[in-house]
Amino acid sequence: MSPSSEPRTVLVVASGDGTGLNFIRSLALAGGYRVIGLDTSVEDFHASEAERRHFLSWREEGELVERVNSIVAHEGVDLVYAADTGRELLALARARARLAAPTLLPDPGDHLRMEDKWATWQALHDAGLPAPDTVLVDDADDLRTLLARHPRIWLRHRNGSGGAGSVAAGTEALAAAWIAEHDGWGEFTAAECLGSRTATFSGLWYDGELVASQLRERLSWKYPELTASGVTGITGAQRTFWDGELHELAVRCVRAVCERPHGIAGVDFTYREDGTPLPTEVQPARFYSSIHFLAELGLNLPDLYCRLALDPADRPARPLVNPVREYRYWVKSVDKLPRLLTRQEFEDDLAPA
Repeated sequence: MSPSSEPRTVLVVASGDGTGLNFIRSLALAGGYRVIGLDTSVEDFHASEAERRHFLSWREEGELVERVNSIVAHEGVDLVYAADTGRELLALARARARLAAPTLLPDPGDHLRMEDKWATWQALHDAGLPAPDTVLVDDADDLRTLLARHPRIWLRHRNGSGGAGSVAAGTEALAAAWIAEHDGWGEFTAAECLGSRTATFSGLWYDGELVASQLRERLSWKYPELTASGVTGITGAQRTFWDGELHELAVRCVRAVCERPHGIAGVDFTYREDGTPLPTEVQPARFYSSIHFLAELGLNLPDLYCRLALDPADRPARPLVNPVREYRYWVKSVDKLPRLLTRQEFEDDLAPA
């Protein structure tokens, strides 16, 4: 965006959440934006780095839509972006036609299919793509059948993020008790347990075409001891990398789940112990919490997202396919400033004195 142009005003919902903060920091790095924040928790409201901040406690979808439209009118908002991974995003996606400013979201059917991990698995399976052996757990027989094929299985809620409801189990008794405790019959999937290595494809799409993407590998979860599954949704360390076959598989996964990829659509992979990467979910409509990492490396996806939403002609002449191919590391934690490191810096810091 030209420095001489008028700044574009973006309303970021959940602006003080980790995903919102990274989005805002990326726009600040690009310049040319005025960011307004709307938060629904007191903690996020006070943590927000938006130029102007608004707070809302809501129960009905209409309350959220009314407040968003009021802010759009009073602040001169050009674009609405929901940074959260929960109910605000889903509510605004459902109400997109009633919003007074544009959004950049997948089509409703594609969005709901990606949010539902069982529907995602079915789409991948129907397309003949590799995916973990998975069942929807309607009763104990489903657990028994899967445990006959695998010594340990992975349970998780079919909706949600950050490892919602996830746990590994090696017995039918533990698995059944976990699902019963969460009132989860018919709402949980069970899958073969995979390895610890994970990777992520972040993709920005417009009208079915890939505009930009980047692969990252997660090296660790932060605070794994605080959850039953070891998955917290908070990455401790990660790095950029390039794998042409994994990129192609990610693109195929998105196209299998989405009839028309539009806006943000990424893919999470977990590797089997033999090194085979398997897609575990296709993430719709929001950037991951470490998107500022890529902006610092020159791939500013939030800036490109806003430019596409406001003017589809303002797009790269050709897709930006994994422009950062060397290892670059991003180390972060709660209450700590993240660090961007080269491979040598990352490895030298680990060497004994």
